[in-house]
Amino acid sequence: MNPARALQTVAELGARALSSTPVGDLLDAGMRLARDVTQSDHAVFFEAPAGGDALLMRAGVGWRPGVIGRVSLSTGQGSFGRYILQQPTRIVDALPSHPEFGLPAVLRDHLVESMACVRLDGIGHPLGVVAVFNVNDGLPSTEHLTFLQALGNILATAVLRQVTEEGLLQSQIRLQSVQKMEAIGRLAGGIAHDFNNLVQAIGGYTEILLRQIKEDDPLRRSAEEIKKAGDRAAALTRQLLAFSRQQVLQPSLLDVNHIVNHVEQLLTRLIGEDIELRTYLSDDLWPVKADAAQLEQVLMNLAVNARDAMKDGGLLTIETANVEYTRSEGEPFVVVAGPYVLLAVTDTGTGMNAETKARAFEPFFTTKPPGQGTGLGLSMVYGIVKQSGGYIFVDSELGAGTRIRIYLPRVDDMPLPLEPETPTAAERVPASAEFDDAAAASATLLLVEDEEGVRELIHEWLAGHGFSVHSAEDGQSALRVAESLEQVDLLIADVVMPTMGGPALAKRLLQVRPDLKVIFVSGYADEAIGDRRMLENGASFLQKPFTLEDLLLKVREVLADRRPSRGPASPR
Repeated sequence: MNPARALQTVAELGARALSSTPVGDLLDAGMRLARDVTQSDHAVFFEAPAGGDALLMRAGVGWRPGVIGRVSLSTGQGSFGRYILQQPTRIVDALPSHPEFGLPAVLRDHLVESMACVRLDGIGHPLGVVAVFNVNDGLPSTEHLTFLQALGNILATAVLRQVTEEGLLQSQIRLQSVQKMEAIGRLAGGIAHDFNNLVQAIGGYTEILLRQIKEDDPLRRSAEEIKKAGDRAAALTRQLLAFSRQQVLQPSLLDVNHIVNHVEQLLTRLIGEDIELRTYLSDDLWPVKADAAQLEQVLMNLAVNARDAMKDGGLLTIETANVEYTRSEGEPFVVVAGPYVLLAVTDTGTGMNAETKARAFEPFFTTKPPGQGTGLGLSMVYGIVKQSGGYIFVDSELGAGTRIRIYLPRVDDMPLPLEPETPTAAERVPASAEFDDAAAASATLLLVEDEEGVRELIHEWLAGHGFSVHSAEDGQSALRVAESLEQVDLLIADVVMPTMGGPALAKRLLQVRPDLKVIFVSGYADEAIGDRRMLENGASFLQKPFTLEDLLLKVREVLADRRPSRGPASPR
């Protein structure tokens, strides 16, 4: 070997590496140099994928067609692959009879007798091995090994650059996916908020009309159809709010196994007799904090999707497990490492192609024929999981079924029973003490709502049932109204309003009226109220759109309750 020539070729290859030459071209050029400079019969770069158990012959010269890029060697115990990864450098003779490994078939077929190899080290794991082989008995020299080390350093830098660039690209793809979902979510939430106020007014006034129109009136059917359309619109906005993560949850400590057991019978009826449901629930499952009703909704939506993918029957599996999530490689989103409870739903249906899987959580995206689906089922699931602090992933291939994995973060407290707490004897209100229209005459209500149509509707309804109602369009106006009133028994406030929202208003009023009762209403919970989106159990809250009857019952219930208000941070 000519040392000067070897040095020059290494320098030339290094210059190509600095000029952003594609890694594949550099590897090919490096293998040609390795064979020519060392005057060997074969040269090869064995690539070692991170976490893999095999070496791929990625680049090389002197090999038969169909070997490079296709043949992999095992790195298992007693294998040639493991042997060449164990030391930084090796020079080995008599390969076919070596006592520490069996020579792979591809090397036997090429009649190799000796080799020199250099391991390329990356960050935390080997990147691969550069090796040259001779067919005759000529043993590679230490000079050859030194040259291969210099060559290997250049190739290792190039491979690391490729790995880094691919990782950056994956991060960019993840970020773009997250940003797209966030943008769609904000748009959906904003539309739902405005639409909810319209639906509230339409539904409320229709409810009043239905109370005034007699059963035999020909106009009653028209009013009933308006009411049905309003109810469908309300359901649509609830799904949009779930996707946009702007609905108000009522989280509690849960055992996910209890939720699965609670809905198992319902799911069996939902999916039909031709689909078998199996559950594999882990013992001693960690507790999570989530909204029980919404988690049940998640399971029902996933079951419906699975049913529709199994037209000819099949198997639906629900499983739970405790997992320590430490890596997010290959996932569309970065996962914070830590302990999670896994809830997985798997079907044996038609599966999804890559395009469908990439858009699975987008609202209104559906593969069903027109009129057979809104495209909001998985979007709703996505929103509920993300709002609960969890992650959701889809594993699917055409013809191989679908597996939905949900990871909910573990909490350290013990789960509470699903049943609500029973009030004490002093707090329990007898039926005779409940508010009626006559008793309402002594109650003064402060109504704060920025949407004029909704404000007038609620004012008219409550005033019609005997309450003394004073209205304001925002928090600052409400403070001025409250200053003029000697008595305020109940505050009904929208959560998000101009100048001052409901929680801030309640806090101000409770400082001077500690016995004030509070009911919050909202079309959605915006970022402005922060953690108050996650209201505690027993909160006095009405999600728009609500029926006027529900509003009346909630007002009477809160006014009749003898327990003191706990304020806006944890309202009743």
